[in-house]
Amino acid sequence: MSKREPGLDLLRCIALLFVVTFHSFLNNGYYSEPQVGASMWLAGSFRWLSVSCIGLFLMLTGYLKCEKTDIKACYRGLLPVLIAYFLAAIISIPIRHFLFGDTQSFSTWLTRLFSFSAVYYGWYVEMYIGLVLLIPFVNMVLERLQDAKALLGLCAVMLVITALPGATPIVLFPDHWRVIYPLTYYILGAAVRKLQPRIHPLIGVFCAVSVSAVLGAATVLSTDSKLSEALVWEFADLWIACIVVCLFVSLYRVRIPSGIDRILAFGARGCYGGYLLSHLFDAWCYKLLPRWRTPDRYVLVFFCITLPIFTVSVLLGAMLERISNRPSSHRKGASKCLR
Repeated sequence: MSKREPGLDLLRCIALLFVVTFHSFLNNGYYSEPQVGASMWLAGSFRWLSVSCIGLFLMLTGYLKCEKTDIKACYRGLLPVLIAYFLAAIISIPIRHFLFGDTQSFSTWLTRLFSFSAVYYGWYVEMYIGLVLLIPFVNMVLERLQDAKALLGLCAVMLVITALPGATPIVLFPDHWRVIYPLTYYILGAAVRKLQPRIHPLIGVFCAVSVSAVLGAATVLSTDSKLSEALVWEFADLWIACIVVCLFVSLYRVRIPSGIDRILAFGARGCYGGYLLSHLFDAWCYKLLPRWRTPDRYVLVFFCITLPIFTVSVLLGAMLERISNRPSSHRKGASKCLR
């Protein structure tokens, strides 16, 4: 990828915005509100749309890395990823300990550091490391799948074993393989890179929003006002995968006006660090504004809290990315962890 593709940068920024949006529902009172009425349907629909965040990042990884079979080069790319994580931990630990009341002993924080829990969303880094270890060997397999039908068949099999089990409360397929869903999204991203499918951006976004609206309605209609009784879908499940694929295929080659592409490129560079640090702003902002935790103010919360958190996270993330990539002599292959 000698030249940046604005559509991919747009997807990175959307994915990070969805991360911040999805986590906002942990703080805005959504989970304690009765699941009734149009306001909760709209809130639930937007929440399901934001659940596509992890799938978008993983499809980006598959799209950008699917042709890399050099094991050493692929593994060297983990160094900036780990440096950025440790820098984020150095920032996060004192804030969580002294300001947020997460008081722990030095040995506990040290254990958390090396178990990838010193940063609240460090689980993604841990998962990503495992995916990178597999990538060169998965790519060797993909390289041999020259036939489009064989590649699509592999995508279908991965969706069946990882995404289909959680699609409905009815047992359609054993769910023992659901946990390898990162590999499914990676292969889907690789398939897009190899086949280059295109759908009109408006059609793809409309389909993604429509699926989200149906999931929001299912959430409200499947429960007697309690969210714990509602139908639940996760990052891996088929309906979420549909949203991810619709957004990705419709936007990855979208045309971006000159000037805006540079803004998107800057924002995309800050997505990894912004992802790691965004929780600190979540925890702080929502404590300052407890009265906003009502459904009739969710839109206000998005514009006045979620978007500023996203912006500040991107700015700090870009600084973190710049520092973490300095030790790497292979700057072009540096940490694009959330790709």
